[in-house]
Amino acid sequence: MGPRWRYTLAELGKGLRANLLMTVATILTVTVSLTLGGVGLLAQRQVDQTSRLFYSQVEVSIFLQADVPEEQRASLQDELNANPQVESVLYESSEEAFARFQELFADDEALVENVSPADLPESFRVKLVDPENFQVIESQYAAWPGVHDITDQRALLDRFFGLLNAFKLGGWAVAALQLFGGAALIANTIRLSAFARREQIGIMKLVGATNWYIRLPFIMEGVVAGLIGSVGALLLLTIGELTLIDAVSDYVTFIPLVGLDDLVAIAPLLLLTGAGVAALASFVSLRRFLDV
Repeated sequence: MGPRWRYTLAELGKGLRANLLMTVATILTVTVSLTLGGVGLLAQRQVDQTSRLFYSQVEVSIFLQADVPEEQRASLQDELNANPQVESVLYESSEEAFARFQELFADDEALVENVSPADLPESFRVKLVDPENFQVIESQYAAWPGVHDITDQRALLDRFFGLLNAFKLGGWAVAALQLFGGAALIANTIRLSAFARREQIGIMKLVGATNWYIRLPFIMEGVVAGLIGSVGALLLLTIGELTLIDAVSDYVTFIPLVGLDDLVAIAPLLLLTGAGVAALASFVSLRRFLDV
């Protein structure tokens, strides 16, 4: 190791020890902010996984008019089965729809008692090869003889995932504010560290040391604090994954939950964010306050 790197590492250790309390506060702030950011990233992956699963199972419901002739119903079913955009077709009679209604609303006896099979139209539950093609299917069959109405489950799912995305964006906003606070702490810590060594910096400039050679120990001081905070955030997220998510997965079996592989996937981004924000804050602090 050359003398320049020995000097840089020595100054780095000196700076961390001299501002220990501020460094610890910086690390904790970065840890909290990146933990929130990591939760947001994992939430994004969870929403993506869940949406892919749900949208792949989306069905189009084609409700038939009351007392539709058998030949019209059979003709429509044959047409749907022959359509290349249709993956599967399931006919549901009024009696079958009522049985499903009773199962869904078994806890509401008053509602069930006021509904009869005649109130629920027969229908076709159609699964599309590409759920995005609902408009095409609707335009083809909306005016078909015997068709009363066509509905798409995507509309409900879009509102549901829109709400989830709103909560996710709110979490990211809080994480961004926390990270900004961490950057301000890093900048202040580096400024204090450089101010305490201002005479040494002045001497180094007199003997011809470059600005980058002078700045490097301070920037590394901020980067180390940022990286430690990033690692702390990853540890907290790992603990949460091994405890909370694993416990929830025993009860939530109808959707795939994020796992350690998702955490590994976002780890580089968290580490780069912690180190990058710290390096930028340190650089700006030195450039603005010390003019070195």
